[in-house]
Parts: sequence; structure tokens; C-alpha cells
Amino acid sequence: MQTSGKILIRAAAESNVGNARGNNEDNVYFNGDYITPRNIGRPFAIKTGEYTDVNVFAVFDGMGRNNTGSFASLVAATKLDAVTDRIAFDTDVTPDDAVLTYMQETNELIRDQRRETGGVRTASTMALLIIEHGNAHIYNVGDSRVYLYRDKQLVKLTRDHVAVEGQKSVALTEEGVRHGRITKFLGMNSREGKMEPFRAKPFKVKKGDKFLVCSDGLSDQLDEDEITVCLAKRKDPFGHTNELMALAMSDDSDDNVSAIVVEAVEPGFHITQNMIFVAVGCLIMAVGVLIGFVFGWLIGSTQSSYEGLDDYSEIEMDQTIVQGVSGSDMTTETTTAASVSSAIPTTVPNSSTASEEVQYTVYGLTLRQNNDITLQRGRTTTLSVEINPDNVPQSYVKWSSDNEKVATVDENGKVKALKAGQATITATAGNATVTCLVRVK
Repeated sequence: MQTSGKILIRAAAESNVGNARGNNEDNVYFNGDYITPRNIGRPFAIKTGEYTDVNVFAVFDGMGRNNTGSFASLVAATKLDAVTDRIAFDTDVTPDDAVLTYMQETNELIRDQRRETGGVRTASTMALLIIEHGNAHIYNVGDSRVYLYRDKQLVKLTRDHVAVEGQKSVALTEEGVRHGRITKFLGMNSREGKMEPFRAKPFKVKKGDKFLVCSDGLSDQLDEDEITVCLAKRKDPFGHTNELMALAMSDDSDDNVSAIVVEAVEPGFHITQNMIFVAVGCLIMAVGVLIGFVFGWLIGSTQSSYEGLDDYSEIEMDQTIVQGVSGSDMTTETTTAASVSSAIPTTVPNSSTASEEVQYTVYGLTLRQNNDITLQRGRTTTLSVEINPDNVPQSYVKWSSDNEKVATVDENGKVKALKAGQATITATAGNATVTCLVRVK
């Protein structure tokens, strides 16, 4: 990787209650988004592709009797915004400083929240990944993990805090056995030891690096060979989380499952397995249309020989086009071309070869990010879309903002948050559009 240049961070997160529980005690932090009490019982999924100087991702596994662990994991997730802001805006603060302050404060908040849980004590594990100006910082307490997939090798970057013989451990869940082995966690008191995270040595992120941040609901079900096989595939992060979650829940898992996959790539267009599937589908469709057209032309030619018209085949071709466009008046060649385009879902002209009247067929646009994002004032993020089919250049996507006082967007989809409020960012290619609500705070 060119360490002097920017990298594009693409990421996806999913969390699921699993097969046996009625409540999700896991939580995730995804660059400012997390599982709220409103959607805590539903599957959670989010993905993005954005340029930022500071990216923060974390998984929390809550512990507590009667499904009260969700209180602890939610507190831990909501307080991570302060870490992001301090690293991004305070030049005198290192990631270590920001994380240690956050953990001490969050530890006290979780320890003192018994009145909200009916007197039940709660706690949470944490696995945290920060990518700051191209450098990776990893922290954890408990048995939630961070893995790095690089050069076809999977490496566990965190250290499980589990009990050994003769060592005290926490037993906060009704199961007792499964989580009774945790020795460090958010919510510790002084009698249980010093609450300090494991810190991996920071390192420079390389192009092609893939990170997996997960709860033990995934790592207990899948061994490292299974994780390696999944991350080795040519998929985007959302494809990886889909497969990992499905594998973890295919067995008789009784735990919540959460996973975040983060990939470092160079800016530019990237072909994924999903795009290949779409391209193959479009190719099959195009071949089918071509065969149908040739077959129709041959039938038309045969009919013309019976009627003795020398120019019948040309007339038949024009009539075939007319039949495909209901209600269109076609008086000239220019009108014919325009009407055919309207019969296809939507088209975008290739302005660089306007004299040749080359047109691209656009079946739709899909936003690679969540369609509702939150930005701090002064921050930027880059939105991007997948075009179906993928042979349409990204340069034909036009971006606009309905409230440029709140957020602006340039021709490449880069959004800049200016002041508190809301703005709708719209991407357009031909008649196809997709929108993203940007909340600035």
C-alpha cells in the first residue's frame, strides 16, 4: 500500500438475537451508529464506504441476569462518540488517552446503573477497533475479539480475559458457566481487580487488510479456519458479515451473535462478487434479447419473400421497434431512438461520445451506505452507489443536496457537514435516483 495516500474504509455490521434468546444483549458501535432500545429485538445491519480520518468500530457483549446485560452494552456504545470526537478534534489527545478515559468513565456508569435494572448488576465485554490516519489501534476486555486477515493469514489481535485455575471470575448470567469465566469487563469494582484493557501494538493499515470485530457468539461457533475461508473470498464486507452470521447461527447456538467486517482498499472502482453476479445476469439477459431479435428478423425476412416486397425486412424492423413502445409517435430516426430508450428502464447518454449516440441502460441505483447517517459538524463522508448494470461509469451519477446550508455534496459524492440540521442527498443517473438523509449535530 502507498502509505502516503488515503485508503478507503469499507465496512459492514450485523447483530442478531440468535436462535434461543428473546433479547439481544449485544451492541455494536459503527462510526456513530449503534443498536437503540427501539430496535434491540430486531436484526441490525449497516454498511458503508467512506473516506474519514478517524473510523471507530466496536462490539459489546452485555452480561446480567434476566436479560439486563443490554443496559450495560448500550451504555458502552453510546459513550463512544466522545472517543471519536476527542481523537478527531483534539490534537493533544492520543487514541490511548481517549480510550482509557472512556473506559474508566464507562466502567463507573455501568457499575452505578443498578437502579435502572431493578437492582440487578450488569457488565459488558468490549472489542474496539480504531483506524486513525491509516493506523490501526485495537483494545479489548473480556472475550469479544478482533481478528486481522492479511496475506492469506488470520491473526487474533486481542487477548481473551478468561479465568485460570484459582483465579476469580465474574458470574453475572443465569447460565453462570458460559460467562462465569470472564475476568475483565466494563462494570468491574475494585475488589475484582483493576479494569484495564488489553492494547495491541498499533500498526499501519495495508491495502487488502480485513478486520473482523465479533462477540463470542460468533467466535465460539466458528473456528479460525472457517473464518479464514470466509474472509479469503472476494466479497464486500456486507457479503462477509452475511456469511459469517449465517454460519454462526446454523449450529445450535444459544447466544447473541454480532460481527463487523472492515476492509481497507484504494480509492476507485472495486469489483465484488455481487457485481459479478449482476454482470453475468445482465449478460444472459442481453444474449436472450439478441437471440429473440435475430429470430424475429429471420421470421420477418421469410414473410417478406412470400409478399414479394424487396424492402420488407427493413420495414419489418421498424415495425418491431414501434410495437415495443406503446403510444409513441415515431416519425424520424431521431424520434425512434428516443422512444426505444423510454421503453427500457432508464438510460444515460455517454457525453464523451455524443456523436455516436451511445447510451447506457440503467436498471437502478443502490446506496452502499446506510440511507440515514449522522455526522458531526465539520466532518465529511463520501457516499457511493452501485449501478445496475455496472458498465455504466460512476461519472454519470449526479449528486445534489436539498439543504446546502446544512450539508453540501460534490460531484464525487463527498458530503461535508456545515451546521446542525438535516439535508437529503440525492444521487441521480438518468431517471433512477436514490437518497440519503444526513443528520448534522
